[in-house]
Amino acid sequence: LAGAGVQLALAGADAGRLDGLASRLSGKGATVMAVATAAVAAGAIRDNVAQVKARYGRIDILVHNESALTAKPLQEIADADVGAALDAGLAAPFHYLREVVPGMREGGFGRVVSISDLRYLGLAQSANVAAARSGLFGLTRALALESARDGVTVNTVVMGDLDGDATPAAEREKLAGGIPVKRLGVPADVANAVGFLAADSSKYVTGQTLFVCGGKSAYFSMSI
Repeated sequence: LAGAGVQLALAGADAGRLDGLASRLSGKGATVMAVATAAVAAGAIRDNVAQVKARYGRIDILVHNESALTAKPLQEIADADVGAALDAGLAAPFHYLREVVPGMREGGFGRVVSISDLRYLGLAQSANVAAARSGLFGLTRALALESARDGVTVNTVVMGDLDGDATPAAEREKLAGGIPVKRLGVPADVANAVGFLAADSSKYVTGQTLFVCGGKSAYFSMSI
């Protein structure tokens, strides 16, 4: 998005990482601000959005990327685990959408892209995360229908297994063996999909779930 000239506002809980990323992007000529926040409550999110609008005037693109959801087997899921997954994985994007989408509709343009993962399909040992991810799927489709006539598209990108520096070589090989393309994904694979859905060229695409998973979702009958 920075490479496409988008003015960016980065929001997240790790102030150090945010500032580092903002500095790196600014060094490449991007216009960027960082909003450090660990809160997912409606009031805090309202304040975050207000900060962005105070600087840029409006928000045309909203990308919600919450990947740090911890899954557990059902018998190990405590009350706090349920609340944490639903707050971060469903309530937070809902509050951001509620704050941002009405302004997009009034302006006649908007792109909303939420990042999910294959646990939305209901993988074992991940009931709390599956519940949040499935809720995001429904939220995407409902708001896409509400906003379609106003030039606002709402879509979800479901990412598969990504290569990480901390992943042991043996684990990488095992994961890659279960993917039809026989390799792990890289962040750029997901970023390219987000870039497409955030662009004007995707204006005829809304309410959709785009899988960026090397074909792994094809093993599941529910991958729609």
